[in-house]
Order: sequence, then C-alpha cells, then structure tokens
Amino acid sequence: MTATKSNSGTETPPASRAASLSRSLASVRLGIVVLSLIAATSILGSVIKQGGTEEEYLSLYSEKAYHFIKLFGFDDAYHSPWFYFLLALFALNLIACTVRRIRGLTGERGPGAKNAPDVKALAAAGSGFSAPVDTLGEISRRLSASSYKRKQLSERTTLYEKGSLARYGVLVIHASVLIVLLGGLIGLVAGDRGFLVLRVGETAEAAVSRERARLPVPLGFTVRCKDFNVTFYPGGQPKEYASDIEILDGAGKVLKEGRIKVNEPLSYNGVRLYQSSYGTSNSYTFRVDGREVVLAEQEVAKAGRTAFMVVRYAPQVHDFGPGVMVAYMDGEEPKTLWFLRDVERMRTRVIEGSRISLEGITGGYYTGLEVSRDPGVPVVLAGFALMLVGLYINFFTFHRRIYVVSDGAEIHVGGVAARNREGFLEELRRLSKDLA
Repeated sequence: MTATKSNSGTETPPASRAASLSRSLASVRLGIVVLSLIAATSILGSVIKQGGTEEEYLSLYSEKAYHFIKLFGFDDAYHSPWFYFLLALFALNLIACTVRRIRGLTGERGPGAKNAPDVKALAAAGSGFSAPVDTLGEISRRLSASSYKRKQLSERTTLYEKGSLARYGVLVIHASVLIVLLGGLIGLVAGDRGFLVLRVGETAEAAVSRERARLPVPLGFTVRCKDFNVTFYPGGQPKEYASDIEILDGAGKVLKEGRIKVNEPLSYNGVRLYQSSYGTSNSYTFRVDGREVVLAEQEVAKAGRTAFMVVRYAPQVHDFGPGVMVAYMDGEEPKTLWFLRDVERMRTRVIEGSRISLEGITGGYYTGLEVSRDPGVPVVLAGFALMLVGLYINFFTFHRRIYVVSDGAEIHVGGVAARNREGFLEELRRLSKDLA
C-alpha cells in the first residue's frame, strides 16, 4: 500500500487516512444529519401515498409532480436505494462510534497508583477531605458497606470503585439501535404486505402483494371468511364492521379462529391479518317502465330521457330496512334518490317521467383484509428490550472512584464521578461528617 500526497505536498500514510476516515464516520454531527434525513424520509413516506398505481398518483398530483416522485422513488421510499444507503450510513456511524468507545475503554491504563489523581488537590477543590490515620479502617468499612469494590494500588494508595457498569451503558444502547436497524432491514427485504378479498364462505391461500407488482404472496395456510358483520348509524354510515376468520391447514383442519376488527388484527405463524375495508357484491333488480333491469353497483341503465346507476347500498336506512341510493342527471344537475325495499311508498319512484321500482336485492358483503408478514419484528422487539437495559444502565447507574492515600500523618480522601457530581459530593460530605 502506498502513501498519497496531501495538498501541502507531504505524503499521507495509509494509517492516517484510515484514522481520518474512522473519525469522520464516528462523527456525532454525521449521525445527527443522517438520522434527520431518515426522519424526513419517514415523513415523506407518510405524506406521499406508497405503492400506488399511476392513475392514483395522477388523481392526487400533477403530471410533473408524479414524474418527480417516480424519479426519486418517493412512491416506494422505504425500498429505495438511497433509503438503504442512509440506513447503512447510520449503521456505520453507530459501529464506528461503538468501536471508538470500546477502544477507549480497553485502551485505558489500569487504575494504578501512577494514574491516580492528585487526591490532595481534589480535597482542596471540594471533592474530598482529610482525616486522621486511625480512621482508615472505618473508611474502608463504610465504603465496602456501600458496595464499593476495594483495590490496593500501592502501599499508600487504595482505590474504591462503584458503578463501573455505567461505562458500558452507551455501548448497550448503540448495540440495541443496530439490532433494531437489522430487524427493520429484515422486514424491508424479507417482509410482505398484501391484501385479499373474501366473501362469506370463501377461502384464500395467498394474498396480492402491494409492493411487488401485485404478485401473489403465499400465506402458508388457508384463510376462510366464516362470517362478516357490519352495523350502521341511523343515517346509513358504517359504525363497525368485523370479519369472523378461520385459519385452516391443507387438510381443512381449523388451526385458529377469531374476529378481526379495525385495529384488532389476528396473528398466526408470523402473519397478521387486519380489517381494512368492505364492500358489496350485490345485484339489484329494478322494474323500469314495465321491463326488468338487473344492475351491479356503478352499472348504468336507461330510464326515459336520462340514465341512472346504483351508487350505494345500506342494509339499514333509518330503521326502514335495506336501501339503495340511485344517482341520475336532472338536466345538468346530478341528483340522488333512496329506494327502500321494505317501504311501499319509497320502493317505487319516478325519475324523468320513468316509473322505477326496486324489486329485489341479491348477494352480500365481501371483506377486505390487509396481510402483513414481517420476520424482522422479533429482532426489533429484542433490540428495544436491550435498549431498555442500556437506558437503565445509563440513567440509574453512576461510575464513581474514591482514592484513599496515606502520607503517614493523615489520610487524604478524594474522588471523581462521571455523572451526578452533586450526589457524589454529598456522599463524600456525609462520609467526612460521620468520621468526625
């Protein structure tokens, strides 16, 4: 390996370049910038629809905005190369910081007598005190009773140390964040998101992917819609809808069953099923001026001088039973009418001179289920559990060192603490007061 020349003309050894790169990667500023970019990406992913079709984007944005979104991959931000790059850079930053921290801890010279601070100076600065020689035994007893570990550094110098685990709290937190990132990456690469539509009694063995060109996503089991229920407010708006689902094996044996509601998913073998939507697959029979017409929702039929179509179905309209909302044009003005199957006077209506009657409603509901498989979830949960451990170590343990030096005439006591200095000084003051 050869050295390179710097701008000043001097050669930069490879070891120096590696050290410089390591310092740059371990920069706190870099970590903050990258983390801010990841947060901004998450905001974009929440604001901009993810995994939509071209038609959906063009209905929401202008053509220019749509091309901009596609160009930078904002329509699939969490799977874009630059988002992976940000995650990798953040991971490298954490690893570099962790390695530097480990090197700092392992590279520390042992707490020998030569490395001990000037205890007299600490006492003079208020971080210690002096006491008679005959109090040495009492000092040792009291500090040992307070869980301080004793180590004889020399004939005259003794170290009492407590909370050395606190030095590793940051390392534990760094490791936990790396584990969370790893779990998230596993979820992004190996996870699947899809949807499936089931009518009562229907089964499915695969969902339709939302992220991979609508390819099938095998579930590894069979999902059966046992029942579907929806309740409505008096005005016909949906109040609550839920699906009774069965999980079956290849032989049709029920492995698990449960009711899925909004925000109450069903989990099995790493797959979570969410209630996301519902709809009707009804057909509606009308009699228009004596002729029979059968329509599905959004289908159009002629009625005299105009046309009409079914735009909405409700099983209960103001306690009057099932109803069908029909839309039509009155000249240039769109209008709607409710046809109520069980109310005679509202079962038959006149639209633009045509007599239209609702004769029957056949069919039923279908349920729309969101399917999510994320193998990275256990890893993420393990990372968060480890993070709690690291936070506890970092916030509730304090590294303290107390040096006791004898000069033959007096005992000099002085100490240092990485954090919670005021509490540590109070501990020293109490020790001094008790000895007096």
